[in-house]
Amino acid sequence: MLENSTPERARSRQPLVSLFSGGAGKSFDYIVHVQSTHSVGYNPEVRVDCDRMALQILGSQCRAGRIVGNDKFIPEIWGITSSPPDYIVLVKCA
Repeated sequence: MLENSTPERARSRQPLVSLFSGGAGKSFDYIVHVQSTHSVGYNPEVRVDCDRMALQILGSQCRAGRIVGNDKFIPEIWGITSSPPDYIVLVKCA
């Protein structure tokens, strides 16, 4: 899903975020990858916070965005490393 995407780094005080273009023919326009980094007013384990973060980061690029999907993946290597999950938010612009 991410092979043909172009990464962009969001510059803000928010947790590290990566933006990817959804590509033609997809049900979403942007993929927002939010790492599991807690901060004041943001808990990545709360779906509403992840959704709000995605829409906030896309602000000027996608003013009427809506969430069309969420997912999380665990980037750990079983038995070797342990790390919290990363979160993906799929956004469709109107």
